[in-house]
Amino acid sequence: MSITYNKIDSRGILAEEIISEILFQTPTISEGLVTFEDDIKANTIFTEKSATVSQQAYTSGAPSAAGDLTAFDAIVTPAKVMYYTEFDPETLRFSRFKRDMKPGSWNNFSTEFERLVIGGAYAPKIALDFEQKYWNNATSATKTAVAALTASASNTYVSTQEQAYVASLTAGEYDGLLTKVIYNDSNSAGVAGVGGRIKVVGATKNASNIKAEYDKKFAAIPAEVLHSGNKPYIYVPYADMQLIDIYNNNVSNFRDSFAVSNGKYSFNGLEIKFVPIPSNVALVGNKEHFILATDLMSDVQFLQMEKIAANQDRWFLKSVMTCAAHVQNQKFNVLYIS
Repeated sequence: MSITYNKIDSRGILAEEIISEILFQTPTISEGLVTFEDDIKANTIFTEKSATVSQQAYTSGAPSAAGDLTAFDAIVTPAKVMYYTEFDPETLRFSRFKRDMKPGSWNNFSTEFERLVIGGAYAPKIALDFEQKYWNNATSATKTAVAALTASASNTYVSTQEQAYVASLTAGEYDGLLTKVIYNDSNSAGVAGVGGRIKVVGATKNASNIKAEYDKKFAAIPAEVLHSGNKPYIYVPYADMQLIDIYNNNVSNFRDSFAVSNGKYSFNGLEIKFVPIPSNVALVGNKEHFILATDLMSDVQFLQMEKIAANQDRWFLKSVMTCAAHVQNQKFNVLYIS
């Protein structure tokens, strides 16, 4: 990276504030919207268990066995990724940032630039990109595998909408959470295939039909999920907030469906969480079912900045982290795509 800076040699009064572009927040990390599993240096094993029972007539003789206990392991290996760029602070010498450069030709670094541009723009973009890729990512191999699947309306098949979603992703270093919901090997056979989610095909949303589209998601939630104690979240795109507000502003609409209190949104008593996913997608499930596996969560906030070499004045920025998405209890999660 070079510093692209259309600058003016500063001779007059400088406005103190440097205007930054507006960035989305990163609630997945800051608010803990999914479950974090850290301290994973190489891989970890997640175990799922289930049981079936069968009531039968009493006998004083030898009874017949009925019911099963089942369990399976899934191994998760986070991918190690990095962000890296280089810049030349010499570009700053005739800009506003020369004001806090120390005297002497050797000194061409600006602490104001480090604080306001690197810390205020570049570092937040890393956190934002990390969050987006956790939700929306797919390897080349997975993109090819999903494209080759036969589509059908049945829940045991991929939908054309799910295939279109995976196809729309730029190939990355690991599969994001939504891709894992659609296609994974976290099953008793350990063989990659269509995920066990409940799929819902939606329609294009607007302020008039948004309640009807949320009704589709809500109706698909297994009853035991709603009565298990921990309420599921409804994960939706940021754009839904505006549609909900417009819907609520219509006095003819039933106002208790979408509740808004102290900036928190809910639907039929379930919290709505706004995350960086496409406008035509939503996911419903307990946060314990959705895992972000990594070595150390604080790696996302750590940015190394040093001179590239002792014999030059160029600097580098480097951030290294690991990430894997994992989905559990698949048959209790609802994936909505229109």
